[in-house]
This record gives sequence, C-alpha cells and structure tokens, in this order.
Amino acid sequence: MRWWRLLWESEWQGILSARWIIALLILVGGYFLARLVAQGLSRLLHIALGKARADISQQELHRLMRAAWLFPLFLIAAYGAGSVVHFLHLPEKAVAWIGRVFEALALLAMGFLGSRLLAVAQTILASQYERAGETYKLQLVHPLFTIGRVVLFLLVGFLMLEHTLKLNVAPFFTTLGLGGLAVALAAQETLQHFISAIAIFADKPFQLGEVVRIDANTAGSIEKIGLRSTHIRTFDNHLLVIPNKRLADSPLENLSRAPERRLLFRIGVLYSTPDAVLRRLIEDLRDRLSKLPFLGRPPSVYLTNFQDSALEITVIVFVRMDYQEEPSTGPLPIFYFQDKVAWVILETVRDYEPQTSFAFPTRTLHIQSLPQRDPTLSEVSGDRK
Repeated sequence: MRWWRLLWESEWQGILSARWIIALLILVGGYFLARLVAQGLSRLLHIALGKARADISQQELHRLMRAAWLFPLFLIAAYGAGSVVHFLHLPEKAVAWIGRVFEALALLAMGFLGSRLLAVAQTILASQYERAGETYKLQLVHPLFTIGRVVLFLLVGFLMLEHTLKLNVAPFFTTLGLGGLAVALAAQETLQHFISAIAIFADKPFQLGEVVRIDANTAGSIEKIGLRSTHIRTFDNHLLVIPNKRLADSPLENLSRAPERRLLFRIGVLYSTPDAVLRRLIEDLRDRLSKLPFLGRPPSVYLTNFQDSALEITVIVFVRMDYQEEPSTGPLPIFYFQDKVAWVILETVRDYEPQTSFAFPTRTLHIQSLPQRDPTLSEVSGDRK
C-alpha cells in the first residue's frame, strides 16, 4: 500500500492529490446523486399537484423540470469541489469574485426554476382549456406566460448585477419606469387592444367557430382571437380584422348561443284573391310549417298589410339551432332552415294557382273616353271668326 500512500500524499499544483480525488468524487457523485434527487423532486411535485395531475404526466413534468433540478444541485457539487481544492490557492480577491459568481449562478438557478414552474403551469392550463373545449384561450396562455418569464429573468438580472457587480440598480428601475411610461403613452392604443383582449378572454362572449353579429352589416364566424384583433370570417367568405377594443365596446350578439333563431318572411299575393281562398292559404301555411321537425314553437302566419300591389302575409317561425340531421356531425347553418321554410311557402302558394299567386308591382291604367262635342257650338264659334 506504499504506492497508494505516495499517491495520496503527493501534490499537484500545490494541492494534495487526496483533495483532487475527493473533489473529483464530489463532482461525479454529485452528478449521479443530482439525477436521483431530480427524479424524486419531480415525483413529489407531481403528487403535490393534486387534481391537476390529470393534465400533465409525470414523465412530461420531469422533462420540463429536469434541468431546473440538476442545475442548482450540480452547482452545489461544483462549489463543494472547489472548496476542497481551495479554489486552486487563488488570491483572496479572486476567491471572493468566484463566490460572487456562484451567488449570481444561484440566483440564475432560482430564476430558471421559476421559469420551469411557469412552463408546468402553462402546460396544465393548456390541457385544461383543450379538454374543456375552450381552444380560443390557448392563444392567450403562451403570450402571457412568455411575458411572465421575461419579467422574471429581468428581475433576476437586476439582482445578479447588484450582488455580483455591486451596482446600484435603483437608477435602472427609475429609467425603466420612465421608459415604460413613454412606451405606454406611445403605444396607448395597442395597450387598449391588449387589455380588451384580456377582458374578452375573461368574459368569454364568444369562442372559436361561433357565429356573432356586431351590427346589421357585420356577421360571421370567429376564426381567430388575437391579442390585438379578432378575425371574423363573413358569410361571403371575406376576412374581417376587427380591433379588440371595438369588440369590447360594441354590443355583440352571439348567434351560436341562441337556443332559437327567428326567421321572418313577408310575401305578397294578388288583390284579386277571394277572401275564402286567402283564409285557406293562411291556414294551410300554418299546417305545413308546423310539420317541420326543427321548429321550436308553432309558426305565426297572418295577413298584416295592404301594399301598393299586394296583400302582405307575414310568416314568422322559430327554429332550434341544436337541430341536427343524419349524417350531419355539427350544427346546421341558418341558410339550411331558411331554404326549408322558403320551399314550403313557395309550394303552398303555387298550389292555389290560378285562384291566387305571388303578386308583383303592377299598374292599371283606366282610359275614359271624352264626351262628344255639340255641333251647334262648333257652328257658333265659326260664325264669330
């Protein structure tokens, strides 16, 4: 064992070989021990999530958190190994700087750990929103958590400057506040749209794919909900990009969430229609429309007005928007119901021809012949000439 004693008591770079061996064992053993500890910490965190465990697997959680666990644990092992070899007998000032660097790395490790925890929370929220069918919220999750991570690392950076370089960061915060105020004033409208987007996501007035109507000329399905604007695909297949502030401030009608939709038809029949025929036509329209399977309540059919060229009949029906037909896999468009009702009205009126029919603008010109002139008046007028 003499060779082992010689190896143990020999020196390299002014440090005993025994210390070098211990430092190496600390590094290697610390690495493998850190991997085991990381597995255990991930398992404990997964258990601590409670009901949220259904939204993230233990393997996915460990994949996200593994580097965040290993970094501080290996940092501790590296500091221990450096302490064993007395940091290579460096000058006291250099050792102090190494200590500051390790303090900065410890702060960075804390920031990295917080960032990974935010990533776990983002994954859980995304899974919950997707499972609940609130896919439009997924567009807000990533930007908000990204902003959170940026703010976290900015704070860690300021703390690192203060502890490592011993800089006074108070002026930086003052400058940042003034700069933030200037940016806020310059981007006031953009910030309003961003705040309106948060209000839309919180209030949930609509979701992706739902049909909304903002005014009489603006209606369509929600295609995308962004942080600044919302995309609406109109029935003419045009893409409308509407700022979120306008959506938040304007009255909005969500047509997809209405249990029923009203359909209104005004038709005109000839004035020459006999009274009995007109009454039978109205009753027949009620009966035929009542047999439609998608009606939510009995139809209303009435003689409502006297137009210039027609007797006006108003037809009002309420259709159930949850009605589906096999093999349909989704809600039917409103045009489907309009088509069915319109065909019933058309076929019913045409069944009563020629006694009545649809009226169209007409004008009747009555020409009345003038009375014949008295011949004696003509002779009198001729004598005067």
